[in-house]
Amino acid sequence: MKTKLLIFGWLLGVAWLSFGAESKLDDDWKNPPRDARLRAYWWWLNGNVTKEAITRDLEQMKAKGFGGALICDADGSNQDGNARAPHGATFFSAEWRELYKHTLREADRLGLEMSLNIQSGWNLGGPMVTKDDAPKKLSWTETRVTGGTNHSLKLAQPSSRDGHYRDLFVLACPIRSISPSRKPLQDQREKALLSPLQPFSAPKSDALFAEFSATPDEQDTKATEVLDLTKNFDANTATLNWPAPAGDWLVLRFGWTLNDHCRVSTCSEGWDGYAIDPFDDGAFKRYWDAVVEPLIADAGPLAGKSLKYLHTDSWEVEVANWTPTLREEFQKRRGYDLLSWLPVIAGKIVNSREESDRFLNDFRRTMGDLAIDHHYKLFKDGAHRHGLLIHPESGGPHAVPIDAQQCLGYDDAPMSEFWAWSWRHRIGDENRFFVKQPASAAHAYGRKLVLAEGFTTIGPHWQETLWDNLKPSFDHACTEGLNLLVWHAFVCSPASEGVPGQQYFAGTHLNPNVTWWEKSAPFFSYINRCQAMLQQGIPVADVAYFYGDHVPNFTQHRGTDPVRLGAGFDYDVVTEEVILNRMSVKAGRLVLPDGVSYRLLVLPERDIISLPVLRRLREFVQAGATILGPRSTRATSLKDFPANDAEVVRLADELWNGKSGKGRVISGKTGREVLLADGVKPDVTATIPLDYIHRRAGEAEIYFVANRATNSVSCAVTFRVAGKTPELWNAVTGEHAFATDFAIKDGCTTLPIEFAPCGSWFVVFRDTTTKYTNHTKAETELKTLAELSGPWTVRFDTNWGGPAKVQFDSLVSWPTRPEPEIKFFSGTATYESDLVLPQSATRNPQPAILLDLGRVRELAEIRVNGKSCGITWCPPFRADITRALLPGVNRLEIEVVNFWPNRIIGDAGLPVDQRRTRTNVRKLTADTKLIESGLLGPVRVIQTSPF
Repeated sequence: MKTKLLIFGWLLGVAWLSFGAESKLDDDWKNPPRDARLRAYWWWLNGNVTKEAITRDLEQMKAKGFGGALICDADGSNQDGNARAPHGATFFSAEWRELYKHTLREADRLGLEMSLNIQSGWNLGGPMVTKDDAPKKLSWTETRVTGGTNHSLKLAQPSSRDGHYRDLFVLACPIRSISPSRKPLQDQREKALLSPLQPFSAPKSDALFAEFSATPDEQDTKATEVLDLTKNFDANTATLNWPAPAGDWLVLRFGWTLNDHCRVSTCSEGWDGYAIDPFDDGAFKRYWDAVVEPLIADAGPLAGKSLKYLHTDSWEVEVANWTPTLREEFQKRRGYDLLSWLPVIAGKIVNSREESDRFLNDFRRTMGDLAIDHHYKLFKDGAHRHGLLIHPESGGPHAVPIDAQQCLGYDDAPMSEFWAWSWRHRIGDENRFFVKQPASAAHAYGRKLVLAEGFTTIGPHWQETLWDNLKPSFDHACTEGLNLLVWHAFVCSPASEGVPGQQYFAGTHLNPNVTWWEKSAPFFSYINRCQAMLQQGIPVADVAYFYGDHVPNFTQHRGTDPVRLGAGFDYDVVTEEVILNRMSVKAGRLVLPDGVSYRLLVLPERDIISLPVLRRLREFVQAGATILGPRSTRATSLKDFPANDAEVVRLADELWNGKSGKGRVISGKTGREVLLADGVKPDVTATIPLDYIHRRAGEAEIYFVANRATNSVSCAVTFRVAGKTPELWNAVTGEHAFATDFAIKDGCTTLPIEFAPCGSWFVVFRDTTTKYTNHTKAETELKTLAELSGPWTVRFDTNWGGPAKVQFDSLVSWPTRPEPEIKFFSGTATYESDLVLPQSATRNPQPAILLDLGRVRELAEIRVNGKSCGITWCPPFRADITRALLPGVNRLEIEVVNFWPNRIIGDAGLPVDQRRTRTNVRKLTADTKLIESGLLGPVRVIQTSPF
């Protein structure tokens, strides 16, 4: 029987590369630099770690190809119904700091780079943070007053949290008679930062621009009529003394209390307390001096060496809308006093809907500015003073009042997260992938690294399969811009906790206790090779998308396609700051200082725009840029209203009517239509859906293309490159070679590629010493030499209750066997058989002889005559056994390892003293479905035909 060789298995239909001197690209592929080696969220769970466990973990990380780890003291072990891990050293205690210093010394010895989460858990704070330094929200009460007499009024205290409240202002405003049918400001609570935007994981901004139509006589009051009565108010007695003028008045007592998420989250025991106010520079400085400076001092000369980064985790304080300096900062940044507009926060319409919404826009924008200036800038400056860098998850992803991309622009290495697929929690891409945001920030602000907390999940536990869950999740994150994975989570578990040991309630569990650790290196090598390639050069995208100047503002996953580009084009998202301060125009392209450039700048589908941005767009168009978007009709800010609107209309008339410079402003078309009309072909075109990303390193064009389907697919792929020979780079095997079957036409190169299930390729175009003039397909075929159907001798690890020796007449999943010691087995089992091949098949090393395992759950190492022929973890589960074969009888051993669940499920039905596993995870019970495991076949010996 003969079948055509699928190119995803071995590069046999290609010509092997040969260079006189290998490039940096080749060097980094063979030996990825430390920057390209994956990291781990190294969880110190409830502080329960030891020096011995620390050393073991670091040595094992180094051995398996990690570049470092993020020290993350936190708990969360008892969430989702699990048991709590024992309490160890309290974060920042003398004992904890000794463990921390031991870690830095060991990391230095091993050549690993460490990051430090500068607290226990997240929402930066701890037990030393006072209520006055905690996150704040406005609170108020309303009192109706009929004027014409001197009033002495008792004003009710606004609601408070944790018994903490501070007065701010007492305001009074005349209230008109409003129709009961009058609608309030649309989505007022979200606009006033009183309720978070939705959805929770990746908030959308639509609500900030929605508004009901204006109606006559809907105004509650005028800004010029709002009176400041704060000096008339005695806070001690809660009494207002005020000679109220005639008419109906509303008295508003404003103060602040703690917001709804004001505490540190998921900390170890002993570190519970308030988070700091993220808009208050004083609160940040007090925490920094109390905690971070001593920890940096503990690092001594290792600060900037084995300790390289400081980190804070995802920002989950959610909405907060006050800070002590807000009134002064608002006046400085927006140019007017917020006081007379505060009734809008209380839901009143001041002047008009339009003006009230503009005030709320300015209000939120000021909060976003303070998050940067009073928090992240201070964080970065403080780290840099000590030779350290930062990679906080400063872009949310929860609905906090920030311009997420601008915040991430202040990271030395922008960082976000992505999730493994889970039927329990995260299914759609919109709830799993948040990498486009830090990637766009990195591209726009000139950062090399794009980090992501990766493979996060909330169960099921130990069931995230490599090839059809983790790999396609990683691949897709890479096509959104990821180039440095921080695996979540790697829990430090002392030997005293047994195996699998203590675990955080969420994350894809990884540490030396997982069953597959000893065979994990090839999977990590795949990740590292991909990252080494994706850190080369600069990103290539045709479009820059301006996502507005509003707050909160977040970038959605790539598939939302706000530019309406369709398949084959890519885009970056840029901020107002980038447009104003980093972007310019050269030869009609929009360029950034680091070499990244775009053909087209696209505006959001709104008629509202920042006036400084519109002025800058005029300069771009005068210089020859092309801009796509709807005509602007009004400004975003209340400052200088309505004169700012008049200027917007004037500039828009100039731009959209083609009266300004060498460039163009286009509306009413999609991004794809504009590019195609300009003769710009898609960067990648395929006959099936593929994910892709493109980078350029000098003269080399580097594409990463990935198949998310769980079946093998064959397609023609066209790249917008000509004049260079395509090379296929296989990150699974580490091989790369020239493609010999390709065609060049109209400035593009097309070649057929076959993808394994969830398979991926790097396709590289560069000037090489070898050129091909005849591009013909090498019809390489596979010839089946033998099918090994059984029987098999299978040896299970007796230390884990498996039988020492058993015969399988056919290949079946272990849970289908009747023997409990096999049904519930987790670990490694070795399949043994003898293989006899014709003497002609082993006479010389070409053509190659391959052992194809068919299906495997989960990993397998193939040995022939005692020689390892490699570990296989993804389709095709195949290894080249040519050089291990001998004439005559050959001994075949296939070591197969599955995951932990089956043993844990089996143990759940046993008395505690008969169990082999021990863990705090309680989600796997005796009733949980067992997972498919073992060598499933069919197993074939196949030979390639000459070409």
